[in-house]
Amino acid sequence: MVLASLPVTTTIELLVGFLLLWKGGDLLVEGADRFARSYGVPSTLAGVFILGFGTSVPELATSVLAILDDKPGIAIGNVVGSNIANVALILGVTACLAAVPVNRFLQRVEIPFGIVVSVLAIGLAWDGEVSGMDGPILLIAFAGYAVFAITTARHRDQPDDDRPDKRAWFDLGMATLALAAVVGGARLFVSGASTVAAWLEVSDGVIGVTLVALGTSLPELATGIAAARAHKLDLALGNIIGSNIFNLLMVLGVASTLRSQPLDPQMIDVDMMFMLGLAIAPWVFGAFFRRIPRWGGVLFLATYVSYIVVFSGVI
Repeated sequence: MVLASLPVTTTIELLVGFLLLWKGGDLLVEGADRFARSYGVPSTLAGVFILGFGTSVPELATSVLAILDDKPGIAIGNVVGSNIANVALILGVTACLAAVPVNRFLQRVEIPFGIVVSVLAIGLAWDGEVSGMDGPILLIAFAGYAVFAITTARHRDQPDDDRPDKRAWFDLGMATLALAAVVGGARLFVSGASTVAAWLEVSDGVIGVTLVALGTSLPELATGIAAARAHKLDLALGNIIGSNIFNLLMVLGVASTLRSQPLDPQMIDVDMMFMLGLAIAPWVFGAFFRRIPRWGGVLFLATYVSYIVVFSGVI
């Protein structure tokens, strides 16, 4: 059996990576929630910025490294595959643990904006590449969204419970350690998973949208599970929506600014359309149910398995 013959170092990488992701996710959720309550920051905004953007650091680092290693296909595959995994896999797992409420501001602003951003990315890629001219457009859109989100924070639902004492430096230090644990854990897990993929002789053509995307989405998975366990589900959904926005605007923007990102036809016709459909799905659940029920989580997971088996070419 292949897995039984893996090097001991690979097994250690997988186990240590998983433990760092799990504990780092717990600390990130706890720290983000405490910071939000102590400073009166709405939990949805904390989820989008503190968790969503923070847990997308692996995608940014991986995509930039892929560009520097002259592998632009992996960079854009990582972005598209991560957005698919964030909704279909991570939101699916989270919703299976507990129904995820769709906050009214997420429903009216962040989720629709995520849909628009997905359409924008597809439009820019329609000519077969996301060029160096397209990158600044994505970065400008990200800057505009960040300014809008921060300036409208006062209109969001404010936390009703008592505010804990402010511990700015302590909270910042804990958040830094937690994020380092999450990113380090993801790095170890990706390294171990890459070795497994090599042993299983998985094609390099699908690594970007499958293995690399799944590996760099592990921080979102860890924080999503931690948020569900801590009953902080606004953080979980905000994390996913914010991460997807960050991936398309910041990660793809930086990567394409450094070097044009060529796409094969399947990336546009299949993977990016899949990504768009999954960007719309949370809005549909919010409009009809105001939450993503557990059966919706099962549906998301089934969708992800179908994508991997039927469309990605892994199996």
